[in-house]
Formats: sequence, C-alpha cells, structure tokens
Amino acid sequence: MSRTGSPNGENQDILSRIVTSPTILFSIILIVVYVLLSFVAQDFLNPVYSAPLVFQESLVQCNPCILMQPGWPWIPWTIVTSIFLHAGPLHLASNIFFLLIFGYVLEEQLNNRVKWMEIFFLTGIAGNLSFLAAYALVGPDAGVFGVGASGAVYGILGAAAGLKIAIILILVAGLDIFAGGGLFAHIGGMITGIIIRRLWITGAEEKTSLE
Repeated sequence: MSRTGSPNGENQDILSRIVTSPTILFSIILIVVYVLLSFVAQDFLNPVYSAPLVFQESLVQCNPCILMQPGWPWIPWTIVTSIFLHAGPLHLASNIFFLLIFGYVLEEQLNNRVKWMEIFFLTGIAGNLSFLAAYALVGPDAGVFGVGASGAVYGILGAAAGLKIAIILILVAGLDIFAGGGLFAHIGGMITGIIIRRLWITGAEEKTSLE
C-alpha cells in the first residue's frame, strides 16, 4: 500500500498556500486600511467622508486635481491610493467577496503571485484612468471623486474569466450594483483584464501548445 502524504503535510501545504496567496494578502490590506481610516475618522460607516481633510486630499481620487484644473491641488498619486479606500462597509465587503472568488481562479490560472499583483495594480489604475477620462469628456456628471478597488476587481474578473463569462456574470449577478457603482472604472478595469488575459494567459497557452 502506497502513501501519497500525511494529513499533517497536506494541511501544512493548504495553510502555506493560503498564507502566501495574493488574494488573501490584498483582501487583508483592504480591510486593515478601512479599519485604520475608520479609527482616524471615528466613523466606521463612512470613514472617507468623515476623515480629516488632509487624508481626503492626499488619498481620494480627485479628477479636477489630477487634470490640474485651476484652484485644485495636483495629486496624481491618488490614482493608486484611492484603490485601497472604500466608502462604506458594504462597498468593502462586496469588493472583497468578489476578489476572493475571482482572485483564487486567477491564481490557479497564473500560478505566479507577481503577475497576479501586477494585474491587480494595472487594472485598478486603468479603471481609475477610465473614470478620469470620463470626467474629462463629460464633466462632473461622470463623478468628481472616486474610491474603491472595483476597477481592480473587475480587472481580475476579466483576466480570470474572459469577455463572455464576465458579461454573463455581470448580467446575472448584478456585479455593478454590488461593487458600488463606478461604471467607468469597472469597464476600464474589465477591458484591461481581458486584454491581459489574451496576452498573458490564453496567448501563453497557445504558444506552449504550438511548441
């Protein structure tokens, strides 16, 4: 009778995968940032709105600020920092919920933690740039301020599932509603994720099969 491994060894392997998972890591980071900002703002339900002005100006995406419109400070780094902020507990919980689902799927497909993190940041930034472009074209009706990891979550979805499945999931599950709105950021993040999927995942698989 052969043995493939002890239960303890298997449990340790599972624990190791969880601990080193970028999906878990980024979910924890989002939660920690929310809790810390809530503590500073003394408001758990709407910490961004209640936070001191210096935090809002330094961390929240401000479209007229990034576009250097008169009377607004230039804060281009908020394209990145705003990804880690959330408007409320439901906004945070929905993003983490979908990140856990699609993040694990993408991990299995990539088997590369660095690429996973690159996709998170690239699609999150692309989503925020799409939001910025919409403001530049439409004006305040597109939204002036923005926070949330929704663009990155949609990017992870696009990279993990592809266009057809992503559209079906959005229509069936209403992801745009649960992820807190932000239509332009969601579209920009998802399209970027789908492009990355073609370049990094399906494209690499096709190249390998040809070799």
